[in-house]
Amino acid sequence: MRDSYGSLPVTAAFLAGWREEVSAAVVAGFEEKYGYGPEENAIHPPEAADRTAADRIAAEASGFADLAAYYGEIGAVHMGDIGNGYFLHPASHAVDERTALPEAGGAVPAVLIGSDGGGILYAVAPDGAVWRSRTSSEEGGFDRITDGLAEFLDLLRRSVHRFDDSGQPGLV
Repeated sequence: MRDSYGSLPVTAAFLAGWREEVSAAVVAGFEEKYGYGPEENAIHPPEAADRTAADRIAAEASGFADLAAYYGEIGAVHMGDIGNGYFLHPASHAVDERTALPEAGGAVPAVLIGSDGGGILYAVAPDGAVWRSRTSSEEGGFDRITDGLAEFLDLLRRSVHRFDDSGQPGLV
């Protein structure tokens, strides 16, 4: 396991490494520990509609560049059995899922990229920062959790390893 991916740029190579490490951690010893297979706990490749949606997102704000790069390489992420559960939407879904996110400022709505198993939402603001809802509703407000997508993906990666090592829920 790497110490941190958080300061690396979001490139195809970064995302391939992240996908490989997280995918391996999700399945490694899962059935032996929990008595059933990892099933749908997987990182899926993007579909053609996701790549088209990624281009649309990239055109909206310069801060969405890392998000568009992510969506060009990764589709849906389903990890319902990891920690409290983590679900990242494919670009074809996220392109239409928006929130005003007044805490972040700016005129372009943030992109809702996913949630955890308890309904806590994750959104990427037009400046590239990632925000987490305080409640399982957009109306409860959001808190900034990372300055960029690479840091968020690093938190998610570390959460998967924490769950794999100790069974404890993650840090996201």
